[in-house]
Amino acid sequence: MSRSENSRSENSRSENSRSEMPPSDKVRSGRASLPLLDIVPRMRRMVSRPEAMRPALAVAAVSGLTEGLALAAMLPAISSLSSGEPVWGMRVGGWLTVFAVLASASFGLNYLQSRKTYAVALDFLHSIHRLVGDQVSKQPLGWFGRPIAGRLSRMVSTELMSAGEIFAHMIGPLVARTASGLVVVVAAWFWDPLLGLILTVAVPVFVVITLAATALMRRGRAVHEPEEVILSNRIVEYAQCQGALRSCGRSDDFPPLTDALDRTRSAKMRAHWVETVGMMLSGMATQGVVVVLIVVTGSLAVSGTLEPIPALAFIGLALRFTSILSAITESAMALESRRPLLDALDDVLTAEALPEPATPAELTAPGTIELENVTFGYAEGTEPVLKGVSLSVPSRSMVALVGPSGSGKTTIARLISRFHDVDSGTVKVGGVPVTEQTGEQLMAQLSMVFQDVYLFDDTLAANIAIGRAGATEGEIRAAADLAGVSEIARRLPDGWDTRVGEGGRALSGGERQRVAIARALLKQAPIVLFDEATSALDVENEANIVAAIEKLREQATVLIIAHRLDTIVAADRIIALDDRGGVEAQGTHEELLSTVGADDAAGASRSGTYRRFWERLRSAQGWQLTG
Repeated sequence: MSRSENSRSENSRSENSRSEMPPSDKVRSGRASLPLLDIVPRMRRMVSRPEAMRPALAVAAVSGLTEGLALAAMLPAISSLSSGEPVWGMRVGGWLTVFAVLASASFGLNYLQSRKTYAVALDFLHSIHRLVGDQVSKQPLGWFGRPIAGRLSRMVSTELMSAGEIFAHMIGPLVARTASGLVVVVAAWFWDPLLGLILTVAVPVFVVITLAATALMRRGRAVHEPEEVILSNRIVEYAQCQGALRSCGRSDDFPPLTDALDRTRSAKMRAHWVETVGMMLSGMATQGVVVVLIVVTGSLAVSGTLEPIPALAFIGLALRFTSILSAITESAMALESRRPLLDALDDVLTAEALPEPATPAELTAPGTIELENVTFGYAEGTEPVLKGVSLSVPSRSMVALVGPSGSGKTTIARLISRFHDVDSGTVKVGGVPVTEQTGEQLMAQLSMVFQDVYLFDDTLAANIAIGRAGATEGEIRAAADLAGVSEIARRLPDGWDTRVGEGGRALSGGERQRVAIARALLKQAPIVLFDEATSALDVENEANIVAAIEKLREQATVLIIAHRLDTIVAADRIIALDDRGGVEAQGTHEELLSTVGADDAAGASRSGTYRRFWERLRSAQGWQLTG
């Protein structure tokens, strides 16, 4: 593989991070299984009162038993009606009383079943946001990516009601119908063993058909889901890249989107035929059982084994029985259609967070950063981004990370923040490995100003105040003054009370970065990480950032990734990374420029990359547009 292929931007590689994306974005191709066997245990993890599920299922089962008894009572009741003689010890009047009692009991049980199953469903809807939120808050920052954000947004909003239907509209009725069908089978054995045998044989046939139908649905989903994921990504890409596309005259024709649409349409057609086969199997099985039952019952009636009226009653019962089995199959397939959403929720709830201790560690060197022989790659089996990197950042110093694109600068900042754990080596913050600190303790030591700044859809002042809870208005304004945000407030229609929009879209990229720097100033953390913090600022506004950095140097350790000359020269120490994922040289600006080919005090070879990097920056600084 060429170096150009290996040196994709770090941001792109991070989205394919080994921090596992929920497998729901991948297609599960497990074996077909009866729906209740794996769905009910998953649902237990998604409600606050899992103990309420057992009585709800029990009531559903009793409700189904009552319905089955009412159906079974048809045979003796009709036989008694036709013959005028008692059947099983009761005449028609007795059987009518039985029907009345069963009808009343069925009404009450159905009402109770609805209350209990809906209570579980409402508990699910009430609890799932908190459960997902609690679980998400435990995940390392590297776990979050754009596919995850979109998936989480859908699963806790528009798709959530579909998941809420699972217990109330599918599992409860499925249990009731199953119980009802079993009662009919048992009653048929008591009435006529041959008829009971026929109904019994029909049950495994329907079980096999149900498994086959759900397996075909899974197969269909495996065909179309990957293409739908690609299509959604292409649609987002097309919307986000309109500027580039229009500037190239390609907004009317975007081949990647067209290809994704064609592939998705083709995949959906193939999936449709696969799923149709499953539906046809279910329908054919239902009709086949009905025909067999009618033929056998008719033969028994002709031979005199069954009286004509009881035979007709049994045919009616058989039709009802097959409709119950058909409803069970439909419920199972409906549950299968909800499986992808349940998979997604389950994957979030079972995601393993990075391990951390129960109590905070005692910091031995507050304000320091150290990497010891760190090797790290975003995905297993790929070229590591960092190879044996060792560096140290003393307390209250300013250290600049420089190097070519893809050398690992942003990755170092992310490992310090524990977006991910390293493959080998140690990352220390405050003198203690980050793996031995709680997440809250580590985050309390860091302020982060990364390239992609996100602002909340709130006021300008509120977006700064989030940097430190309890900050006074004077402290917020002082941080804003240093970062140059006050000048932004003066230009906005409602000043500090102007809402900045979702993600801060009402502000420019440079203005958003200044707000992020104001947050860092307000937080007063002992360590500040800057990742291209001045890349989107013009010359006039850069003065505000330089002033803010100087202020931070007085009270915090500053690790900055920068390409601006003034920032690099002002650093106490510069760490130059090479394009192979290692540290090429460390030292002051003068030391790194002084000798080419020699070794620095730490023994790191200076190959001249820093000198070339510096001279290119100086040359680029002199560029100007001429008439």
